[in-house]
Amino acid sequence: MNHRAGSFLWNLRQLHTLVTTIRTVRLYSLEFCRPNIVYSHWNPRNLLNNFDNGVQSSIRYLVQDSLIFKSGDDSFQIKGISTVTVPAVDRLLCLRRLSFDSKHSPVPDDDLKKMNEATYEDVLIKKPKPTPNKCRELSQECNSLVDVLDKYSEVPRYLSNNYLSAMWSIAKRMSEDQKRFEKQLMFSHPSFSQLCEQTMREAKVMPFNQLLFSLHAVVKLGIPQNTLLVQTLLRVVQMKALRDFGKFSTLNSQHMFEVLAAMNHHSVLLLNECSKMVIDNIHGCPLKVLINILQSCRELRYYNLYLFKGIADYVATTFDIWKLKHVISLLILFANLGFRHTGLMDLLKKKVIDEPDCLNIKNIVPILHVYSSLNHFYECQAQEFLKVMASAVTVYLYHISSENLLNAVCSFCMMNHFPLVLINQLLQKDIINELLLSADMKRNVGKLHILAACLKLDDNPFQNTKDLALPQLPSTPLYPNAKVAEVLSSLLGEKYFSENVQLPHKYHIDFEIRMDTKRNQVLPFSPVDLSTPATNIQRVAVLCVPKSNYCLDSAHPRGFLAMKMRHLKVMGFHVILVNNWEMEKLEKKDAVKFLKTQIYSSEAFPTGGVNLQSTH
Repeated sequence: MNHRAGSFLWNLRQLHTLVTTIRTVRLYSLEFCRPNIVYSHWNPRNLLNNFDNGVQSSIRYLVQDSLIFKSGDDSFQIKGISTVTVPAVDRLLCLRRLSFDSKHSPVPDDDLKKMNEATYEDVLIKKPKPTPNKCRELSQECNSLVDVLDKYSEVPRYLSNNYLSAMWSIAKRMSEDQKRFEKQLMFSHPSFSQLCEQTMREAKVMPFNQLLFSLHAVVKLGIPQNTLLVQTLLRVVQMKALRDFGKFSTLNSQHMFEVLAAMNHHSVLLLNECSKMVIDNIHGCPLKVLINILQSCRELRYYNLYLFKGIADYVATTFDIWKLKHVISLLILFANLGFRHTGLMDLLKKKVIDEPDCLNIKNIVPILHVYSSLNHFYECQAQEFLKVMASAVTVYLYHISSENLLNAVCSFCMMNHFPLVLINQLLQKDIINELLLSADMKRNVGKLHILAACLKLDDNPFQNTKDLALPQLPSTPLYPNAKVAEVLSSLLGEKYFSENVQLPHKYHIDFEIRMDTKRNQVLPFSPVDLSTPATNIQRVAVLCVPKSNYCLDSAHPRGFLAMKMRHLKVMGFHVILVNNWEMEKLEKKDAVKFLKTQIYSSEAFPTGGVNLQSTH
């Protein structure tokens, strides 16, 4: 089974070349399932207009230059040849959202149950057993894709995977232009729909290796993933992979992540099972394999705290045996996934402090990025760590690119550290001009705005320097927080808070409240000059925060949020964080109670038993 599973993974890894969404398609007569049924009054405009009606409309499946319709009686038919423009319908056609565990699966559950019960011998009774070289014979006898379909139309002597594999073998020998022309002829051939139908029938009972060859050939021939044919093959490969998962080796499970990422297929069931097997057998696993797993998780947007913590714990306990560059690569992936493992990051920090010679021009900027983006530094060793890092950058000051110098300085500023030599070098007019003329100008301007905010608001020697003349960034879209606004209106009254407040340095707060300095009483909101706030007024900033602003599965704010909170306090605000996902779960009365405890100080309540969780 390990050999078969390995073959399964190798073949699936080849499926990364997929056809993108097609806007203009040609309509051909495919007659997928009951060719004798034809609708003479078919109107493409009416069907497209009713596309979003999931109850009454037919379900559509794109096949490169073909449009296939599945009606309620499981028949497929298209009449005539015409051209229509298909609107973008990613909601229905996107593979990521077409989960195999969804109720919208193209294969009924009853049929899937029969798939597991059926045996391959059921097919052999009706069809002669093919020899291993049938695909090769077909590809040698035929010169085009249509030739293979012509042979299939005479008498279907072999299983469908032989014809599909032969067609792909022939297509590989063609030029790109010839391949495109041959595919158009293939899709319009009257026997193509019959071959697809046979493939879907045989998928239920096809052996694993033949199923994989069929899936590989179908995708390589240009049939998109969101078609009924490909979805059927994918589902059968999955519900079988899960059934035989106990026979997979550890290596099979490790490579499954890369396979699914290459297919852009987010299968939670398979990923969860593979994660468990990887962690249960992690000892002795090469770090490069673990890095590939995390890279695949990022591509699939698969966040498994059990997997991440298991990998980080293993690397932390075996820290001394790994090359530093591999540990840093691992931490970069963790940072991109929003995962902060304090033990592993503390080990790297200690190594940097104890062995500063381990730092070089390739690893300095990535290390700074990881620690600043995850907001990982403590007072006990923070300054020592930051000074060592600043000294290392200074050594390479005249060998580092302008972009990397900007990245390093921006990371230092986010961690509230301001190395004099580095900032002076960055603020040179020629370097600023180079950054503003770079191909990555928009990103550079964003980082320069962060630098300007830190130099003005934080305690540093550069506060009196003149403002940087920077281009203005486009305004970010504002997302209404209707529920929080409703709760504040119920709790305080509409005239006692302001919504969507813009502040200097491109900072935005969702709601502002004004209170007395003891935060016992809310004051009415009036448009006064806030440049010099009154000493008897406490400004309160309410920030509605998504999960992505925290480290994974924790209440630890990530770098930009932590810096924003620090700067808001410098501006005179008391900061309250409201977690969007938690607020949405609360009933209105519970939401009112929660915000009341956040806004008012403990002295404002008659009893001291209230559990306050306000963020300071």
